[in-house]
Amino acid sequence: MSIKRLLIPAAGRGARLDRPGMPKPLVWVAGLPMIVRTLVQAEEAGVEEAVVVVGYEAPTVVKALTHHPRLTRLKVRFVEAPRWADDGLVASLLAAREVLGQERFVIAMGDHVFDGKLIERIVGERVGDGEVVAMVDGNLAEVFDPAAAVKAKTHRGAILEMGWDVPGFDAVDCGLFACGPEAWAVFAEAYQADSKANIFAAVNRLAAKGLARAASADGLPWDDVDTPAALIRTEMRHRKQRREQNVRTITPPDGAAPGQAYAFQTGAPATTEVVVGRGIATDGSRLDLGIPARSASSPIFVFTDQTVNRLYGDNFVSALEARGYLVHRIVMEDGEVSKTITNYARLVDHVLEKGIDERSVLVSLGGGAVCNVCGFVASTLYRGIGLIHVPTTLMAQCDAAISHKQALNGARGKNLIGAYYPPIRVVVDVNFLATLEDWLIPDGLAEVVKHALGQDAQYLRDLLAYQGDHRDPDFLEWVVKKNIELKCELMAVDPKEHASGMVLQYGHNVGHAVEYLSGYDLSHGEAVAIGMMVAARIARLLGGCDDETVELHRQVIAKYNLPTEIPASMRIPDILDALRYDKKYLTEGVRMALVAEPGKLWEVGADYAIPVPDDVLIPALEATMERA
Repeated sequence: MSIKRLLIPAAGRGARLDRPGMPKPLVWVAGLPMIVRTLVQAEEAGVEEAVVVVGYEAPTVVKALTHHPRLTRLKVRFVEAPRWADDGLVASLLAAREVLGQERFVIAMGDHVFDGKLIERIVGERVGDGEVVAMVDGNLAEVFDPAAAVKAKTHRGAILEMGWDVPGFDAVDCGLFACGPEAWAVFAEAYQADSKANIFAAVNRLAAKGLARAASADGLPWDDVDTPAALIRTEMRHRKQRREQNVRTITPPDGAAPGQAYAFQTGAPATTEVVVGRGIATDGSRLDLGIPARSASSPIFVFTDQTVNRLYGDNFVSALEARGYLVHRIVMEDGEVSKTITNYARLVDHVLEKGIDERSVLVSLGGGAVCNVCGFVASTLYRGIGLIHVPTTLMAQCDAAISHKQALNGARGKNLIGAYYPPIRVVVDVNFLATLEDWLIPDGLAEVVKHALGQDAQYLRDLLAYQGDHRDPDFLEWVVKKNIELKCELMAVDPKEHASGMVLQYGHNVGHAVEYLSGYDLSHGEAVAIGMMVAARIARLLGGCDDETVELHRQVIAKYNLPTEIPASMRIPDILDALRYDKKYLTEGVRMALVAEPGKLWEVGADYAIPVPDDVLIPALEATMERA
């Protein structure tokens, strides 16, 4: 007959997980608090009553579990460990002694996540008189952070010793134990010997008598969620498991021959030259765009916007015409309003009407919107023609033009439609920045702050220490060159931004959402700054960074005249909905680049896309909302 009683010790604070104000068993993993998941699995396995030992934030735990909608048959009782802050795990177990009495019972650690079959297996164990059965995992290669695990040495199904340091160990403790009522006396002996005793102190007393038996996990997954990295790894595993469960393997009929496979390559990687200087594009006599010689007789198209055309258009086009090029000028509306499918279709028709050939070159002269639209047109006309960027804003010089990402906005968000398509050359003339409107300086500096926070701690210190004018040409040239250097380093090793290149996405998940929801009244840089503040708070709530790192975010963002709050007019449900259209979003939830410490992204198991559950995302958004 299966065991009908469950004991969950949930009294500790969970200091290593470092979730401020959140009892560790209530931390969500894959859509449920950890302890709720275990209770649901126990109910499904036939357990009738669970005793939860509480201590830290006891009222919060009791309230969360009382009449929980996922628990329909299981009776949940609570006992308090009076000295939870001072005593060890055995003391918490002993707090439930009177409630459980002479019944057999299972112990399940409140900060573990188990496969449901492990719960079924442990409640089905036949426990002999005076015996304890411990679930152990001998597949050490799959254990996350084995150095921090409770080790076990076994022999022919018997446990010889358990502890933090066990020479010759061949398994680790999974956090599940099946016990008879005789175990209470052994727990009491262990407590009398040491009030801070862990459960393995009691197991070792039984092992010395040959009464400790091992039950194998047999490859079934479980997680000890003791640290931020362990939490993220567990969330990743569950999301991966859900993805795999959605796909059925197709078995071909008997005798069916497999298809013949072929392969092809698309060519060598492209290299983009980035040239930085003063006067190299604003001075027509020095203008050298690097147009390939084979394009000398082909039509050249210059894409620009109304403001840049008024300031620089005539001189720029005249300089190209003076060199003998056939130049067509296309003037778009300023800003994000031009980044639409409708405008793209109109521009394509216009270019085709004017006449191009496969050696034509499109030149963007403007800010990020012009770069994006021109780049996307170039990537699609004739399946790709020549592209050169001449960025004129700080945002474009630091970020948008230094890229092979070309994009348009969609009806549901920013940059939803696009292509990876490298420009031939990028010509960065810092003198363009002298005519920028004042608000465009902090707009571009947001991308500077992004690289400093996520990639270069010394850069961050230098930005915090700078006391000069943000419009000073020497300062602007320094940040432009430094940003280009840092971005080129990332793109060389991770052009699709799946690993260290995720720095380029920092702050952009929430940033794109609030930028879109503002109707683009927020500039891109302002939106990214807000997104970085939210990301910092998410990392703190997940335990990935400390309070000082969050404060550094606030200081450097505010120093460069960027917002640190989400406008009060926005609603969190709308932000959550907009996040569904972020490029890093998967059907199982939000993923983000997060900063672990100044100049360094948080990395878990070589993965930089950190899953962010709603129970963390929503409080981070709430903490960043502007107070009306």
